[in-house]
Amino acid sequence: MNILYLHGLDSFPDPGKIEILESRGHTVTSLHLEYRKQVDAFDIIYKEAVRNQIEYVVASSVGGYYGYWLGHKLEVDQLLFNPAMPFRSVRVQNHNITEKPTVGSYVVLGAHDEIIPSNLNVNYFNSKENTRLITCQWLGHRVDLQTFMEMTNWAGL
Repeated sequence: MNILYLHGLDSFPDPGKIEILESRGHTVTSLHLEYRKQVDAFDIIYKEAVRNQIEYVVASSVGGYYGYWLGHKLEVDQLLFNPAMPFRSVRVQNHNITEKPTVGSYVVLGAHDEIIPSNLNVNYFNSKENTRLITCQWLGHRVDLQTFMEMTNWAGL
């Protein structure tokens, strides 16, 4: 499966997370994005996703925000870790993306997220069709490799 992995704000693609996905036979595309500086980040991500025939999106934080909307535009499922849905300093604008009920979203939330309180994401995703939420009681905003491995298993990756 061709997977797009998107990192969070002021972060970088984690080689350990990419290795976990690749060890399961997936082809992983990852970009290093400076979301604050790249106002066209969604366009960059979209073009790369199309070029690499992405079939699934795995993303964290602001990458999860972009990944959610990209998944709906491409009609592919996503695994999102602490997505920045309620708080975002960037926006996907002028792309006329509609949420499609057939697209599945696995959303992993950290109960101790110090950046994006999990209850705000619960409120955001509560009414969305085909969304599965899990709150990890041990998790903050950053996702460790063990949790990443367990949650990718949960999502069937």
